[in-house]
Amino acid sequence: MVDALRRAHRMVKPNGWVVDLHPSAARAPVEVAGNKTGHVEAGDAPLRHAAAGVALAAVVNEGLFAVDHALEFTFYTYGDTIDELRDYVVENWREGRIDDETVGRTREVLHDASGTRPRIRDLVHVTKLRSIG
Repeated sequence: MVDALRRAHRMVKPNGWVVDLHPSAARAPVEVAGNKTGHVEAGDAPLRHAAAGVALAAVVNEGLFAVDHALEFTFYTYGDTIDELRDYVVENWREGRIDDETVGRTREVLHDASGTRPRIRDLVHVTKLRSIG
C-alpha cells in the first residue's frame, strides 16, 4: 500500500487530496440486538488492515502527505437471516466466513428477539490526506 500511496502522490496536484478508507484491524463481531454472538473469521484481513494504517503513517513520515482529517465510523452489514449474512460474507469478503458456532448462537438469540435482524459491526477508518510538494 505504501507504493500505491507514493504513486497517488505523483498523480495528485500539490495541495490535492487523497482519501483512504479501510476497516480496522479488529475482528468484526456478529450481533443481534446489540448482543455479540461471535465474530467473522477473515483470514489475514486483520494483518492487511493493520498494514494500511502503517502505510499511511509511512507516507506522512516521508513528507509526501499531511493528515488533514481522520475519523472512524461504524459500518453495519445486515441480513434478514443469519444464513443470508453468512452467505454474503462468503461471497463478498476475501477469506471471510461465519463459523457454525456463531451461526447457532445467533439463531438462538434471534429466536428470543423477534423483529430483529443479525448484523456485522465493522469499525472503519477514513483519512483525508493533503499532498505536500
